[in-house]
Amino acid sequence: MKILHLCDSLNPAGLGGYESYLHYLSEQLSRRGHESLVVAQTSREDMPDYIIHDHYRVQYLPGNLLEAKKWKFYALPNDEQEQAAVQMFGRDDLELNIEALRDQLLGVIQENKPDIIHAHSTYVVFNRVLMNLRHDGRLNNIPILATIHGRPKPLILPDGKRTTDYDEFLDACPFELILGVSDNVTEVLRNGLHEKGIVTQVRTCYLGINLSIFAPRPLTPKKWDITFMGRLEKMKAVDLFPEMLSILKRDFPTLRFLMTGEGSLRESILEQFNKKEVSALVEYPGVVDVEKVPDLINQSRIFIYPSREEPFGLSILEAMACAVPVITTNVYGPSEIITQNNDGMMVSPDNVKELSDSIRFLLQHEDLRTAMGNNGRKTVESRFDIEMHTEKLVSIYKSLIHTKKMG
Repeated sequence: MKILHLCDSLNPAGLGGYESYLHYLSEQLSRRGHESLVVAQTSREDMPDYIIHDHYRVQYLPGNLLEAKKWKFYALPNDEQEQAAVQMFGRDDLELNIEALRDQLLGVIQENKPDIIHAHSTYVVFNRVLMNLRHDGRLNNIPILATIHGRPKPLILPDGKRTTDYDEFLDACPFELILGVSDNVTEVLRNGLHEKGIVTQVRTCYLGINLSIFAPRPLTPKKWDITFMGRLEKMKAVDLFPEMLSILKRDFPTLRFLMTGEGSLRESILEQFNKKEVSALVEYPGVVDVEKVPDLINQSRIFIYPSREEPFGLSILEAMACAVPVITTNVYGPSEIITQNNDGMMVSPDNVKELSDSIRFLLQHEDLRTAMGNNGRKTVESRFDIEMHTEKLVSIYKSLIHTKKMG
């Protein structure tokens, strides 16, 4: 099969759950003889037309460069964004972008002739592009499905409209099937579809981890006591880290904390590390290559992921697969992964004392860290193996293609 994976956006820094997911999924599909093409909007004005990876190609479509302007806007300091928005965006930018992308995507489809289109969290742009193409009869023979990787988030469109990404997704929903990455995401989607009177099947399809890449390395020395890898955004609760380290420093004055990633809170967090006098405990290399992630996890005693809101938690699975104990929050996706005090620990969101106490407890009990890490590995092996996930996804693809041909 030829699969066209479609994303409204890929982070230019290479961050994010579904960027990593598509990287490893494409490898699995390639091993089974299937071809993957990932198509996304251009996220930088100097972005090449395409990037070739070992098992897939990413093709960037410029549209009217709205996506590139969005990422440039996000890079501005918060106090400059409101004034810059007026200058950077026009009220009709979204409509012009969809119009431009319609022809660009149609050209890609006609050239590559995919058997199926798999959209990933196309909340605003490509869902409307696909709707327009389907309405014009240009996609009648190609099944389209979507995977939703996130929970509803507030959104402001270029014309000033305040909405949510889910509302925009449901306003243009040309999909035969929608997959949620967790039961929670699936439930919210079903409720939204029901409220709008849309009859589209929704089911949960948990993502998977490559267990040969994310694997324990028992002889690897532990360099860091605590590690966080993810986006430096409020949703991930990274603003708790300075106070967390200040609390832990009293008992562990030589503690080592690794924080990787990029995001809008980067400068403020680094500044707070200085104010709390914990900068000496922190190593911050910025964004790291995806290939380095398993090495870094295996050099860690504890992996933390204290999100305030998390639809699933691929990073949690990556650490569990490496037999590194995880401390996360008891919300949404993580609560569907972790069994408390067995294969991980969960704390209340926004509770820096609970988080610090749990870290202290694990640092003081090596035998428990080992047992919890081993149990985490077993959980991922039994429930979140990317081999099983890929087989399930290929079966879904084939069923949708067969149904389309018969219909």
